[in-house]
Amino acid sequence: MTKARPILTTAWVMSDGSVRKAASQSEQLPEDPFGYSTEGGENGLCRPPYDLDQLASMLETNSLHYRACKQKAADVVGRGIKLRALDEPTPGEPGTPAQTTSVDEGEARWGAFVEAVESDERGDESFKERLQFAHEDFESIGWGALEFSRDGAGMLDGMWHVPGHTLRAHKDGRRFAQKRGGKTVWFKRFGLDGDVDRVRGGWSPTPISADIRGNELIVLRNYTPRSDYYGLPDHIPALSALAGWRAQAEFNVRFFDNNAVPAYAVVIEGADVSPELEEQIREHFRSIKGDPHATLVLPIPGVPGDDATQVKVRFEKLQLEIKDASFRLYKQDNALEICIAHGIPPYRVSWPIMGSLGGATAEEMTKIYVDSIVQPRQETWDGRLTRALLGAKGLVIPSHELKLAELDTRNELADVEKGQLMIDMGVATPAFVAAFLGLPEGASKEYKAAAEPAPAFGGLTAIDGGLLAKRWGPEVREFAAIRKQLEELVARGSAP
Repeated sequence: MTKARPILTTAWVMSDGSVRKAASQSEQLPEDPFGYSTEGGENGLCRPPYDLDQLASMLETNSLHYRACKQKAADVVGRGIKLRALDEPTPGEPGTPAQTTSVDEGEARWGAFVEAVESDERGDESFKERLQFAHEDFESIGWGALEFSRDGAGMLDGMWHVPGHTLRAHKDGRRFAQKRGGKTVWFKRFGLDGDVDRVRGGWSPTPISADIRGNELIVLRNYTPRSDYYGLPDHIPALSALAGWRAQAEFNVRFFDNNAVPAYAVVIEGADVSPELEEQIREHFRSIKGDPHATLVLPIPGVPGDDATQVKVRFEKLQLEIKDASFRLYKQDNALEICIAHGIPPYRVSWPIMGSLGGATAEEMTKIYVDSIVQPRQETWDGRLTRALLGAKGLVIPSHELKLAELDTRNELADVEKGQLMIDMGVATPAFVAAFLGLPEGASKEYKAAAEPAPAFGGLTAIDGGLLAKRWGPEVREFAAIRKQLEELVARGSAP
């Protein structure tokens, strides 16, 4: 027998940890349109650690945060994704066609899928753009989602980006709900056996009719120990810096909106201020925004007596002088904290700064950024998309893998010097160096090896006159003219 719940005098403590007022409950709907109670049609949806709509709107309040999210998405997935053949194809599951898929057939199947995605009537975005939109959600709200549909034969035939702030995860880890405009649609996690009713959200362990079957989602989340269902964006630890940046901007706007006139107090000593005079002073300072150079006239009656009893009027500033340098340092500190939270160098967001000794550190910081942020997230996308889209539950292409284009931050001059040194040392061929430098295939076929050093004679190196004349033509001609003049002088001096 279930024990009756004790009723408190001021509140009920619910089983999920929430507290409800015992009486006079408001009937207003919460700001978040999703319901998280254990009753009703949306039961089981989990509340995210932070309001996803608020996280999405923060992109519009800070230029540095906006640019950091955009730049990281461009660096990770913005250079496109390619289908690359494997040296050793992954074996398929027994009884699946993966073991018999040829390389050409796999590439043709992938090309047909990409074409179907990009020719879809629901959107004009390319495959790369949809992937980049999902990663922008990953950076701004902590997770990103891609929706996939299947044709009547069960093969993938569509892919779309789903705005992450409109999604909520179900506690069973299999279902997701999206709500917009008062309507709700349900999805299931990619590749799971079973189907979800896209309207009612019910789960069926067996296939259901295609007209009510929900599509599938690949969800990538930025791990946080605070939630088993959602992720957190990188900038959460820098929320105070974002707030400080905005507060400083609002302060400056208010200050200049008041025509840079600081707050003043009018102090009158030695006389009683009438209500009319007090209102005159108030009205003047209220209207000073429209006419900052207006003159204030205060008719103060005199009092007979010595100087000590005379009426005195003075103006006192209510704030310290604004220190522009301090504001700049405060803004720079906030900006650095935002960059640190994002893990992105200031150079990637068009903010050049100098090192402690006046030297640039862009190359070192960019290398750390690529190694610690870009490459790990590219590998995560590569693995997830390869397993899902090319695996037995996807297009069944075991002979290939999906690979995002790497971020190229190389110093080309240093690479050329390194390649020349490798050739001179005999540890690399011109073809290898050409591939290392990213030159087109066949560029090394016209490579001409440098002339071998001439043999030494008597401690001196023989000089190739033809090569010298070719490289130093003007100098050789000048020396020849000088030699001719010298010979003429010698001939004249030796003549009888």
